Amino acid sequence: MAVKPGRVAATGTMEILRWRFALWLLPGAVILWAATGLFCKTPAWAGQPVVHHRLAVRLLPAERRLAGTDRITLPSGRSRPLVFFLNPGVAIESVRMAGQPARYRFQNGRLRIFPAKSAQGSGLEVTIRYQGVFDDTVPRRPLNAENPGYGVSGTISENGTFLLAGAHWYPVLAGCRSTFEVAVTAPAGVVAVTAGSDRGRKTIGTATVSAWSVDHPVNGLSLSAARYLVHRRRAGRVTAMTFMLPSTDSLSGAYLDAVLRYIAEDEALFGPYPFSKFAVVENFFPTGYGFPSYTLLGSRVIRLPFIIHTSLGHEITHCWWGNGVTVSDHGGNWSEGLTTYVADYRFQAQKSRAAAQAYRLGMLRDYATLVTPATDFPLAHFTSRRDPASQVIGYDKGAMVFHMLAKTIGKSAFRQGLRDVFRQRVFTPTSWDDFRQAFEKSAQRPLGRFFDQWLNRTGAPRLRLEKVTAEPTAGGWRVKGRVLQQPPVYDLRLTLRLGTRGQVQDTVLRLTTAAVDFDLFTRRTPERLSLDPDFDVFRALYPEEIPPAVNSLKGSPALLVLLARDLPPAFREAATLLVRSLGVKRFRLVENTGRLDARTLKKKDLLLIGWPQRPVLAAALPPAVSLQRGGFRLNGRLYNQPGDAFFGVFTNPLAPSRVMAVFFPLSGTDAAAVARKITHYGRYSYLAFRRGRNRDRGTWPPAASPLVYDFPRAGR
Repeated sequence: MAVKPGRVAATGTMEILRWRFALWLLPGAVILWAATGLFCKTPAWAGQPVVHHRLAVRLLPAERRLAGTDRITLPSGRSRPLVFFLNPGVAIESVRMAGQPARYRFQNGRLRIFPAKSAQGSGLEVTIRYQGVFDDTVPRRPLNAENPGYGVSGTISENGTFLLAGAHWYPVLAGCRSTFEVAVTAPAGVVAVTAGSDRGRKTIGTATVSAWSVDHPVNGLSLSAARYLVHRRRAGRVTAMTFMLPSTDSLSGAYLDAVLRYIAEDEALFGPYPFSKFAVVENFFPTGYGFPSYTLLGSRVIRLPFIIHTSLGHEITHCWWGNGVTVSDHGGNWSEGLTTYVADYRFQAQKSRAAAQAYRLGMLRDYATLVTPATDFPLAHFTSRRDPASQVIGYDKGAMVFHMLAKTIGKSAFRQGLRDVFRQRVFTPTSWDDFRQAFEKSAQRPLGRFFDQWLNRTGAPRLRLEKVTAEPTAGGWRVKGRVLQQPPVYDLRLTLRLGTRGQVQDTVLRLTTAAVDFDLFTRRTPERLSLDPDFDVFRALYPEEIPPAVNSLKGSPALLVLLARDLPPAFREAATLLVRSLGVKRFRLVENTGRLDARTLKKKDLLLIGWPQRPVLAAALPPAVSLQRGGFRLNGRLYNQPGDAFFGVFTNPLAPSRVMAVFFPLSGTDAAAVARKITHYGRYSYLAFRRGRNRDRGTWPPAASPLVYDFPRAGR
């Protein structure tokens, strides 16, 4: 059913939230890990008391302001001061406790309320009225997506409203979780959406009121509002919804279908969907957030054709892991790694074994490329993504840990452990240790050593094959050798694959020391021996195993950007956009490259813009790439249209430990648009674009690996 803005959407017994409390205040969002509180210290809901908010918000977009009243029911009373967090820029209009004016002090975002001695007992109500301006600057065309909100935590405008937890747009009682009844009043036609159950909308004169209820305790609430068209589709007890702007409303049907499909798949794996709805909500500037029961995607993001097949499923799975079973304040954030594994990785595994292997290899290469000893930290310390290194550790290393766990205890025990955690701990703060206990029970074995080595150490195992020999023996061959790992020693289960003509033989090795010897027998002539051939173990790759890729530039400590002679101004602009979008902090732009000697070129990673003028650099391109004046060939295909562009990353021919990249747009027509997109293809070595659209991409094959041994062939 499509609902035009400003009209009531009601199904069954749905009713507008109780209108008996004033419609005043605030647009909001809070993803707040509970701080140490002076009031909420007694366990009530999984270790955290629960307060109930009856929150009335009035949005005034023309003034970038909100006004609101929050009636907060406390779980118990006490004489010491109550401490609430609230945006330091708001003005407090009044504070009442138990119906009487209360003494308070508001300073630096902390609202201290001093209860009268008579204000005691459970069910005590505090009423706070306030108003304030929320006007964070919204980026028009952001270049780098390391921060999913681009530093915006709260903004109200006629284009839309966006309020995150960090905006502290409603009073948050320290150390507590909250349930809500929310009514948002906005100009007629402006629809508000948040977590929880939809209680409908209606227009009263010049205002539209949107009502929501959040019955399960949450750590915080976010809010969005705009002139949405609303669609819904129900399957069983779950409603899929879209809140789209008119320009993208045609995509609603595909998103509704995908939402219900993903929910059905995840229910079969983990248990019943824990919310009443899942909504796809459009934001007026680029974002990619997942909240309890909805996702907030920017207009440009929501149009990308791959989002519905990738990111959407990831955010829906978060409704089980992160927003359903919540993350404990202590011991690290497990939810991103788990969701990456059971969503993003699962989608690749559904395609093929080769796709799953490539995904695992990509995660290992990202770790090797983007994480340095200076930026590494234990997985148990991960809280949220703040830069490429932290993302790799929290998402990729976390996913690999769950993959190794599944390989260690078996798929059946792994799935049972997940179902047990969800059934027992939904809407409950949960730690890595809670997962360990659940998996120990399902696997019926201790897992303390496994979790300790992967959660509490930095770095990764570094392995190699040594002293490999093959001797003919009666009826076949004996293959001997040794597997080494550098300290600190990990407890590992490694696949050793012996390849013969038309056949492979896998052996699982247990490695608990710095070295382990192996002795294999095969009836066929051995051809290749590989350790961890499918990249099932999180490990440090050798440089030979890491083909240069876009991510190699992101991790560059010093980049030299070389502009070819006589480039139009559009190329220089595209070069700057490219470097900034990659997040490179230190770079130098050089136009007259003839003044640079080879010694200078050896010390830096290089980015060539336009035709590579130095023969030694042009000669470094592999056979699959051929650059010509007026065009280029890639993998046998000719590109010679004005809107064509090539980007590739290679080994610097003057310094094998460094990389060289070439950005070769044939004209300035789409050069800037392509430059903005390259950062999103981090794992790829080469890219070809036509009129801003990617037409080809891939990764150069690795040169060699110390984990692979090729046996000499007779006659060679």
